[in-house]
Amino acid sequence: MLGLKRLAWSGVEIPSTLPKPDLVPLTGGYRKTPVMQIGADIYCDTRRIAEELERCWPEPSIMAGGRGLANVMSAFAEGPSFWTLAVYVMGANADVMPASFHEDRARMRGAAGADIKRIKASVPRHLEQLRPRLAWMADLFRDGRPFVAGDRPGLADFTLYHPLWFIRVNGPGVARVLEPHPALIAFMDRIAAIGHGEMRAMSAEAALDAAREAMPEPPAGVMANAEGWREGDLVEVTPTDYGREPVAGMLRGYGPEGITLVREDDRVGEVAVHFPRVGFAIRHARALCDAA
Repeated sequence: MLGLKRLAWSGVEIPSTLPKPDLVPLTGGYRKTPVMQIGADIYCDTRRIAEELERCWPEPSIMAGGRGLANVMSAFAEGPSFWTLAVYVMGANADVMPASFHEDRARMRGAAGADIKRIKASVPRHLEQLRPRLAWMADLFRDGRPFVAGDRPGLADFTLYHPLWFIRVNGPGVARVLEPHPALIAFMDRIAAIGHGEMRAMSAEAALDAAREAMPEPPAGVMANAEGWREGDLVEVTPTDYGREPVAGMLRGYGPEGITLVREDDRVGEVAVHFPRVGFAIRHARALCDAA
């Protein structure tokens, strides 16, 4: 997305497993990546990040084919399909991944611990499910189109690319499953050629300083809603799939596309944390309500 919009940006490298001591002050506990920071505003999940990039830098648009296409592609490629290929990759590489990684991913799934033998034994079953999904993806390009929506790349393409990239970078043995689909491989090469914009490395401390020295943008407000949420409610927001660490704060934004919480942290002060609606559950924060 950043490459298509030709943006200059700073990137902080974070650990792939917990603990993530320099991320939690910004997100309030949300542990997954990617996360985008603009001052004291923290955007979680690719969908929410994409919406903010489009709002701030509308040209060139990343919404080729429309938001509906991008959202449907996200539901397919980042939902059960991604879990299928993730377990396939983890099982195929089980012997070369550190035990700490397996334990961390087990906790993300809500399991008590990692059963590596079981993960390895599940590879044929997940591979059986992955192959037809790859065929579906390849069928998108049967008519020769270069991108999902036609001649222009967009969010739907980047969403489709991510799980394919995850397969490709995890070793030739794993990536062999892509070989029957040259159209997918060519598509991946086209997306990779777009690049990532102009990136420079940034320290975690510098990112925390940037949040501490800024104030969140004025919130969008809480729209009228059937659920009864009101501005100022003390709430928790939690992913509905995995990595279900709740983020607690005061509700400042609620609408069709997103949820915004404002929270305080000793290291960064006041920050606003933004989530998409889809894929995240909101509930009253009992502990916060009791304390209030």
